[in-house]
Amino acid sequence: MVTVVALAGLLGAAAAAPGDPPTDGGAAGPPVTPHVFAGDLRRLPPVSGWRAGDAIAQGPPRRQTHPARAAWPAPPRQRRRDALLDVQTAGASPGGAPRFFTPPDLDFDGQGFTGVVPPDTVGDVGPRHYIQLVNTAGGSAFVVLDKSTGAVVAGPSLLSALWTGDGRCASGFGDGIVLFDQLASRWLMSEFAIRGNHLCVYVSRTSDPLGGGWFGYDFGTAEFPDYPKYAVWPDAYYVSTNESAPAAYALERARMIAGLPAGHQRFTAPSLGGFSFQALTPADLDGSTPPPAGAPGFFLRHRDDELHDPGANDPTRDFLEVWELHADFGSPSSSAFTLGATIPVAEFDSELCAASANASCFPQPAGGTPLDPIREVVMWRAQYRNFGSHETLVGNFVTDVDGTDHGGLRWFELRRSGGGPWGLFQEGTYAPDASDRWLGSIALDGGGNIAMGYSITSPSVFPGIRYTGRLAADPAGAMTVAETTIVGGTGAQGNERWGDYSSMNVDPVDDCTFWYTNEYVPAPSAVTTSSSWARSATARLPAPAPRESAAPTARARNARRVRLPAATPPSLGGPPSWSATRSMTRETPSDGSGGMVPPRTSATSPTPSTAPPATRSASTTAPAARSR
Repeated sequence: MVTVVALAGLLGAAAAAPGDPPTDGGAAGPPVTPHVFAGDLRRLPPVSGWRAGDAIAQGPPRRQTHPARAAWPAPPRQRRRDALLDVQTAGASPGGAPRFFTPPDLDFDGQGFTGVVPPDTVGDVGPRHYIQLVNTAGGSAFVVLDKSTGAVVAGPSLLSALWTGDGRCASGFGDGIVLFDQLASRWLMSEFAIRGNHLCVYVSRTSDPLGGGWFGYDFGTAEFPDYPKYAVWPDAYYVSTNESAPAAYALERARMIAGLPAGHQRFTAPSLGGFSFQALTPADLDGSTPPPAGAPGFFLRHRDDELHDPGANDPTRDFLEVWELHADFGSPSSSAFTLGATIPVAEFDSELCAASANASCFPQPAGGTPLDPIREVVMWRAQYRNFGSHETLVGNFVTDVDGTDHGGLRWFELRRSGGGPWGLFQEGTYAPDASDRWLGSIALDGGGNIAMGYSITSPSVFPGIRYTGRLAADPAGAMTVAETTIVGGTGAQGNERWGDYSSMNVDPVDDCTFWYTNEYVPAPSAVTTSSSWARSATARLPAPAPRESAAPTARARNARRVRLPAATPPSLGGPPSWSATRSMTRETPSDGSGGMVPPRTSATSPTPSTAPPATRSASTTAPAARSR
């Protein structure tokens, strides 16, 4: 099931591997003229619901072996306990008493099962609405909800229904993304096309996603743009994709918002050895304060040098890479994509599932197929904030915490001041017991508090959704809010393709309410593979005193303060209803050049899993930080 939860809070250049494609100087595509949708989302035809007996489509993971890397010797497997586990244990209960989130303000099932796996659950929140996307047999489908009640006000309808006229984007293929552009008060939704190499991007004409209309852009790409992830930035919408080499795109945001012909540029970074799925993750802007003038767009990647650089690794540390994209649409030859920082971090282990192309090693109960950990990427979203006195980047990825394919979440916060170099401010590993935790999404609110949601499974725990968090003033490197279950699964998935991403977002109105969406498995599937639903929930985050070094924003000042109780965690509502699904393989499109020059190499990435989504709502209020 796909779930969305709004949680109120307490809360130098790396060398390319042998045989890797070099970083290129960029390629500019021709200006793209938008199609205009002037209709109302409430009047679009609904998506046909999946019924037992209907076909089930399974998105095949786009992983491939680079010939030059295939012959590299596999590094010897070392069973090492993650050193940051002790930091988490020591700092988990500041003051000796556990903290808990209050129940979400809203807790509702998202879209029901649509006959496609994985569902690729994603969502974002604006001033009045929450929009969630999942995969369907006809591409991405959206649903728009009133964020004050959780009531559906439009959809579920196909995203491609916003495309007017002919062209590749008339038929979508999924991997949907939705973002609220806070700087411009606009919405962005996207998917790729079923044929050829095309990113179909829709930008709302006004702040009203329902009746204000949309501009639709078809950006051609040099290769199939798998696993696209987007970020809002003042000078561009930045996009990453999983291609033969990690690709980064800049879309001409200002002209897209105005509905004018818009340009786009493409760059690549060197691939990493040991991974057959190659993608960076762009940093998405949150908060009302933009980055310093002229700041580049940032893209993140984790580098396990025991896996990626065998024989030349540092046994005491691994690395985070921060790539910088300076996009110049007036003079494309002046654009640049460079490795801005390589930041040492504590050792982590990305060799989950033996780094096999057929990743499947997180067990489920009842003989369910082991699940894919999605070990190759910094998970959606990487988040950027500007506090005035300093800037932050937060993100997370899965790591093997003890060398036994035991999944935990490595999370991190980077900082810089005055436009200087990025450095590690804090990092932690969250794996409080023997269960596997992965598919995380993390965000930091206007007061510096963090919430992190994720999937969980084990031989005795069906796949479900949980979250944790911390307050800004808490000990570095520890999640201090007790783990809370949003919804527990009650069935096993019969396919390894668990969702490719989930989404933790911060409400732009109060800057302290977290919204989270993910998937879970309800009752045992009546068909042969899996069932998953989308679920969403909201809870209001407290507004504790901001960090000493952070300048509070207007939103942080307006945030509501609530007291964090040290009591038993409240119930988040009853178990949601689920629906079952089965899966079949659908061929990934490969035709079409996309109009980009020059051509590039190929790549691979994960696809949707069999899971059914639903819709339900409830409301609640969250706690505030205790004084320290």
